[in-house]
Amino acid sequence: MAPWGVAAGAVAWCLAGSWRAAHTQNYPWNVWIPVGYGAVKGVFLGLLAGWCAVVVLRVVPVDRWRASGGGGGGGGGAMARYAGLVFAGGLLGGLVPGTVRDFLGEPQPRTMYYFDGPRPESEWYWRPLLSEWLTFTVLPALGCAVLLAVGALVSARCSYRERFGWAVPALVGAGLLFLPDWAASGAPEPVGNGGHVNESAGAGFVVLATGLGLLVSAWVVRSWRRSRRPVGPSSPALTPPRSSPIPPRSARDGG
Repeated sequence: MAPWGVAAGAVAWCLAGSWRAAHTQNYPWNVWIPVGYGAVKGVFLGLLAGWCAVVVLRVVPVDRWRASGGGGGGGGGAMARYAGLVFAGGLLGGLVPGTVRDFLGEPQPRTMYYFDGPRPESEWYWRPLLSEWLTFTVLPALGCAVLLAVGALVSARCSYRERFGWAVPALVGAGLLFLPDWAASGAPEPVGNGGHVNESAGAGFVVLATGLGLLVSAWVVRSWRRSRRPVGPSSPALTPPRSSPIPPRSARDGG
């Protein structure tokens, strides 16, 4: 579940970062930074969403419905409930951190202008806050939960589901390695003082480090699972020794 959450979160919050980069005013020199930071944030929020989905499935196991065929749907009803539980858990994991930050944190005009300090509560709450919360917290969390549920259904119906545990993070990590170059290719050249240029470089290192971390974790998971594979039937440990053949039938019958 967690690998699908990582992939879903990276996609959802990368798109949210792209929207922010395209609509935030007075942000010309490092306009690709919200894209990269959005993808990195999505990796961790998606991981949290995946684990929350696992917890929800542990608390409300869908196997009871599958065994009883409840809901009049049989196997289809059980899979629908399974997808619904995964969606609910993923939505909870992706929604809570941003909601706490928006409603309990310092009022920040992240949606409108880059050159602006914290606003007083009278200018932040209600319309600006709700716009920020719906655009950059609720919508990405919904997208992450939907993608997580789809990935969980695909994994549940696939006979090679164990491969997704390392293949999905590996693909996300490889994508993050190319993200800085892709995102910056359509952005204006960094201008301004050295600090602003360094912000772009710092964001690039964060994205690359996250991608390399995902690749390493995928390699570790793949190696660990290969080491835990059961020994095949052709292994000497499972093959009867040749020195003690089965006696002939006449010997077994006593003559």
